[in-house]
Amino acid sequence: MASSDSSCRLQVLSVLARSAFVLEFYKSNIWSHRARSLTDNPDHIQVWAILPTFSSMALQFLFLGLLLRGSHAIRDIPPAAATLSTESAAGAELFSYEAIRLTESVLSGLNDQDDLAQYAQLFAFGNTTSSPEDPRAKGGHCKTYAGDSLWPSEDLWGLFDELLGNALSPIIPIASTCYKNSEYDNYDASICASVTEGWVVEGTHYEDPGSVMWPLYEGKTCLPGTDLTSFANCTQGGYSLYSVNISNVAQIQLAVNFARSLNLRLVVKNTGHDYNGRSTGYGALSLWTHNLKDIRFISSYETQDYSGPAFKLGAGVQGFELYEAAEAHGLTTISGICPTVGVVGGYVQGGGHSPVMQLFGMGADQVLALEVVTATGEFVTVTPEVNPDLYWAILGGGGGTFGIVTSAILKAHPRVPVTTSTFSFGTSSNVSVETFWKGVAAYWDQMPVYNAEQTYSYWSIINVFGSYIFTMEPFFATNKTIEEYNALVEPLLKSLSELGIPFNATTEHFDSFYPAYEATFATYPQNIGSISGITANRLLPAENWNNETIRATTLRAIKDTVDRATILIGYHQAPLNPDGDLNSVNPAFRKEASQLVIVKAVDGNATAEGLKIAADDLTNNIMELLKDVSPAGGAYNNEANVGELDWQNAFWGENYPRLLEIKKKWDPTGLFYVHHGVGSEAWRVLDGGSGGLQTQNGKLCRIV
Repeated sequence: MASSDSSCRLQVLSVLARSAFVLEFYKSNIWSHRARSLTDNPDHIQVWAILPTFSSMALQFLFLGLLLRGSHAIRDIPPAAATLSTESAAGAELFSYEAIRLTESVLSGLNDQDDLAQYAQLFAFGNTTSSPEDPRAKGGHCKTYAGDSLWPSEDLWGLFDELLGNALSPIIPIASTCYKNSEYDNYDASICASVTEGWVVEGTHYEDPGSVMWPLYEGKTCLPGTDLTSFANCTQGGYSLYSVNISNVAQIQLAVNFARSLNLRLVVKNTGHDYNGRSTGYGALSLWTHNLKDIRFISSYETQDYSGPAFKLGAGVQGFELYEAAEAHGLTTISGICPTVGVVGGYVQGGGHSPVMQLFGMGADQVLALEVVTATGEFVTVTPEVNPDLYWAILGGGGGTFGIVTSAILKAHPRVPVTTSTFSFGTSSNVSVETFWKGVAAYWDQMPVYNAEQTYSYWSIINVFGSYIFTMEPFFATNKTIEEYNALVEPLLKSLSELGIPFNATTEHFDSFYPAYEATFATYPQNIGSISGITANRLLPAENWNNETIRATTLRAIKDTVDRATILIGYHQAPLNPDGDLNSVNPAFRKEASQLVIVKAVDGNATAEGLKIAADDLTNNIMELLKDVSPAGGAYNNEANVGELDWQNAFWGENYPRLLEIKKKWDPTGLFYVHHGVGSEAWRVLDGGSGGLQTQNGKLCRIV
């Protein structure tokens, strides 16, 4: 990409080069290190006492695990994969990596080899029925962890790696080089300095197989820096244990079947851009899809409901890569406001808001077809006509929940001109707090007009010890000239002037979306690596602007929220709903006028008790202010409060019962789990957060 790329992608190259070196160094010690990982806190099972609760298949796995603990190394074997046709029911050819798959024939080949036959069943395909006796499907059982009888031996991990084509690596926290006495024994002041400098850069985390962008929800168990007074040790914590660097579908299938057979926790990581720690997990096997970067332009894609240009994207394609491809073809596409978000991962699967959603709909509305590996290990095509229930559920029902998407086909739209404008105002010796909020009200009252004109904005209010700042960054007016934009906002600017509120506006016009995006959203810092704030959000329905009374009541709640939480980020947005109920996007998005994101500041050195106090205040007090004035609203699962109350209704409303039914159909054993994902009410992370904020640093167990 050109040197004008966003600031959140600058300074990456030197950090990544060092990260690559570290990864290779660690991989050379994969088996010796993992032999001792997690054994400091095993949950040992008394095998003979629980035998009556196991199904016959589970017993086979149990005794196989015992056998493997004493087994010898297995001979070198080729990857378990076959190259098949690239034809797809989606009507567009598969990518070459999607033609490399696990098949019954490949599994039969393993069975035919005397030294591999005893292991082949671990990689066999599953089914969508589960016996009541199966410990993976009944209450009271945790996932398998180190020290448990089903935990793979070193030799079995080695066999798994060979079948994958040597794609398995240990996940070593990238900041471990800052610690002299950690279990990793890899202190290096030079590498530590690089990691510390790059900690706030997105690429540091998305180019690493295990690191996540917001370590607060991992458990902040291995933070970088030279002042480690408050973080005196580095442990694996909520980081996954192993990662498969995915380069073909067969690897996903093998990992899914392996994890399902041995009851391992399985997580999916693309970029690690997630507020709630949903791309990591204590003791987990992680599938890293970031390197599936294929992009194919389809000039004319035809379905029953769509005819036009489209892009087929690999699972690892990020927003800026899609935007660049669309711009090169004179088109506009949908992705997030952060350029490094993975497009077909949690973004479209969670719904996906966008600066042009008012013209073309949400991210999920763009998807015409997907290729998916299910919980049984099968590779299936998903469209409105083929597996329609899965299509409906995946698009809006949340990432990491229904299957692993390997690619998707998305709509592309005509090029649109954009006018952008940034301005700010605040309290001062000449602007009182009362006058400031009158200025905010002048913008607030105009929001229905801005939505009707299919514009979008990103703004914030910050409370700095009683002084307030409102920043519009930016107002994003699609299909508007500068003159048309000025006419649209003239009532707002006139009100600010009449109130005596000084402001300076910078307004520019662009011939297409991507240059406008590059000049605005792509330049904004993303607060990466932060442990100093916890977030929540609320979708406000258009009915909150129906009359002056409810508008004023809502704005008072916002003022009280800012006073309590310090930072509020807002959008005016009214996404187009182009396809009706073709997907499971939160119904609250279909009737919203604004989304508010609340940031509750916390001390970076906060104890578990301190975090709990802050989290409880955010959940039980601050957010209740907004919920009280928006009973018809909801919340966006991708930017959610980790402690969201009644999350099923907040994230999915009336769609939740059907989503849960589909989840049980396609994943009856609960292989796929994410915090506050569909079906997650059946699980809990034990001791996650140690009494404070909920994290992924604990064993995942079914709720009895």
